[in-house]
Amino acid sequence: MTATPEEKAQYIAIWAKAVETQMHFNEMSVKSRQLGLTFVAAALGVAVVLLTRHEDFAFPVVDFGFFAFQLHVGVVLVFGAYLALAAVRGLDLNVYHKMLRGAVTFGEDFEENYMKQVFDLKKGMTQAISHYSRYRDAGKTISASGKYEYTGKCQITAEDKIKHFYKSAMRCLWGAAVALFLVTNIPLWKDYYWGQHAVDVAAPEVNTEAPAGETGPDKAGEPSPEKANE
Repeated sequence: MTATPEEKAQYIAIWAKAVETQMHFNEMSVKSRQLGLTFVAAALGVAVVLLTRHEDFAFPVVDFGFFAFQLHVGVVLVFGAYLALAAVRGLDLNVYHKMLRGAVTFGEDFEENYMKQVFDLKKGMTQAISHYSRYRDAGKTISASGKYEYTGKCQITAEDKIKHFYKSAMRCLWGAAVALFLVTNIPLWKDYYWGQHAVDVAAPEVNTEAPAGETGPDKAGEPSPEKANE
């Protein structure tokens, strides 16, 4: 069924509003990621600066007898960045991305059932963007009629890509926190364990002084055998 000019104008207005909504939710997702990465970059920068002044920004040594360590402020900052990025991940994937997926699904449905009456195309703009986002090997060919034919076999969703991004970033932060903890504690462990080991294996000192009340082989007040024979 061919749409009338009035219906086509309505379709275009609805389609434009749908695209605007998609852009809005996509912008919210991007801003949330930018906020998380900004906090991560700031935390890493401050941690590196504080690392150069190790003793001034480290909590006192905690000694359990068999194990001792100190906690540098840089480690706390990096771990805080890890938690902040985890919170941003939840907000992004569970709120903004789901709203974006809903807007995109509506746009694809509208383009498939209504916009093809306005534009004689294989796919609308939302459909084409979704195709290139969902296939690693997305491409196109031109048919004999001059229209595009979209190709692609290796499918991966945008959500999978975002999850992989957050997982990689959080692993890097976790690794950085562990590395900073080790770097700030290795000197302490050298002094604590190796110094303690050196004391344990050191030979005991021999007391060469006679005990009080004794003057060598003879006790005080008793004549020696040589003096007794005189």
